Amino acid sequence: MNNIREILTKAVIGYGNRIFTTTVKMPETPVIVGRVLGAVMTNHQVVAHRAGDEIEISGSYDVHVWYTYDEDKKTKIVRTNVEYGDLIRLENPLRDNLLETDEVSVAEVVAPYATDVRLEPTGIKVDVVFEVATEVIGESKMRVAILGPVYEDITPPTPTETLSEDDYLSEIDAVINPNFLDAEISAFE
Repeated sequence: MNNIREILTKAVIGYGNRIFTTTVKMPETPVIVGRVLGAVMTNHQVVAHRAGDEIEISGSYDVHVWYTYDEDKKTKIVRTNVEYGDLIRLENPLRDNLLETDEVSVAEVVAPYATDVRLEPTGIKVDVVFEVATEVIGESKMRVAILGPVYEDITPPTPTETLSEDDYLSEIDAVINPNFLDAEISAFE
């Protein structure tokens, strides 16, 4: 007779991700900008916590823009910190409501990067894209069928003489059943 057992374990019970696209207006520069040479994002930090049955994330990153001035003879960098936040709805949650004991984690999938940096009459603007993903880990039950004990003769052959390592490995290979996954296991009665 088969028995069913329940195993209580922690598992991913919901997940979600969000792609952010935003335009960052850089602070006014103390000099007249000649050309924009590039942009880099650093110090990306993100945290997540439960907000009802959704996940609220918040984070920040720094934007650095390198530019020329004085008729392209000198360069400087302008920097700003950007803060963001949003709610992420869980996709395919295992249950309808989140519990107090559920753990929330967030990770950066794609680091912030610039898709466009441009000099406009109102100042330097940077288009930024990045992606974050969240997971909710909570207690879950698994049901498993107990079929009974499986017996297999696993006694190694007794060496009659001193074997080299290759000979010993050959003997082990001879004992291994390559079709053990295809074997049928009948219920223990």
